Amino acid sequence: MKKTLSLMLVLAMLACSSAVLTSCSSSPQKSSTSPAPSSSAYSESAFANLEAVTWRFSTQSGSQTVVGKMANWIADEVATRTDGKFTIEVYTDAILYSDRECIEALAAGSIEAGQGSYGTLSKFADYCNVVSLPYLASSWEELNALCFGDDFAGARELLSDSIQAVGLHPLSFYSTGLRNFSNNVRPVNTMADMAGLKVRVQQNDVYIDTFNALGAYPVPMAAAEVLVSLQQGTIDAEENPLDFIYNDGFYEFQQYITRTNHIATFSGYYVSQKAWDALPEEFQEVYTAVTTEACQKIMQQTQEDEEHYRQVLTDAGCEVIDMSEEALAEMQTTCKETVWPKYADKYAEFLAYFE
Repeated sequence: MKKTLSLMLVLAMLACSSAVLTSCSSSPQKSSTSPAPSSSAYSESAFANLEAVTWRFSTQSGSQTVVGKMANWIADEVATRTDGKFTIEVYTDAILYSDRECIEALAAGSIEAGQGSYGTLSKFADYCNVVSLPYLASSWEELNALCFGDDFAGARELLSDSIQAVGLHPLSFYSTGLRNFSNNVRPVNTMADMAGLKVRVQQNDVYIDTFNALGAYPVPMAAAEVLVSLQQGTIDAEENPLDFIYNDGFYEFQQYITRTNHIATFSGYYVSQKAWDALPEEFQEVYTAVTTEACQKIMQQTQEDEEHYRQVLTDAGCEVIDMSEEALAEMQTTCKETVWPKYADKYAEFLAYFE
């Protein structure tokens, strides 16, 4: 009986072993006849035959700012999407060029790519100054529509034409937020409260006209001079987005910050036209897509950061003031009836998109 059971047990074990071996041998055959598609198969076929390209990218923004970090994200993303065939060397903190120098270098073909403010760009491509008009946009929803919405595609094309005329190829642009009024004299709750306050403004006629219309006393001044002028009392006020007011240290000499949202700030990505024309179309498509995504990411992050900076400024002892709807409406009406008409003929085609 024991011998019979032992024999049966041996036979059962041999049957199991045979089944397992059969199962194991069939698995690889299945895999080899139906291989999983390679995730890089498409990109290899698209870029394998292209020569490698290396560009240099310049920005005066700091490496730890949203814009500086995004420059490195662009470089990483472009390299990833092109299987390392298109690489970008990023230079932040004005290591290579300031905003103005970067535009000059791009136009001359001395560097391939860059980022900078439309305020500086307008010194070369004057039409870009149209985006400095007060209350062109007064909310993040309106800013996103202007930068990415279909309704304003024609307006963006007008800006692009102006930029191309000076030897640059423009890509997407974005807003770094709405500007606010800060001062160290008194709370500003209405337009009347601005009367006579000496406010530093950019060396730009639109900014000067805007604050003349609002009743303040505009003082054109280079950005590098603002902090010392506030400290010494040469000026009473300045105007910037909240993150600039904090990060540039202006808040240390400004007791009151009023959310006037009077002018939006814009920046963009552009490349040397010479470099763009020499770049393979496949790389052009990747770079265009990545910089557009970068613009959207910057705006999303900047919008999210606003409440953070509001709280930081409040914690630092500043009084952050929200104007009433009536007070804001008065400022908007005053600017559109006083400032806009001065530029209506020059920018008529662009402003038609805001009617």
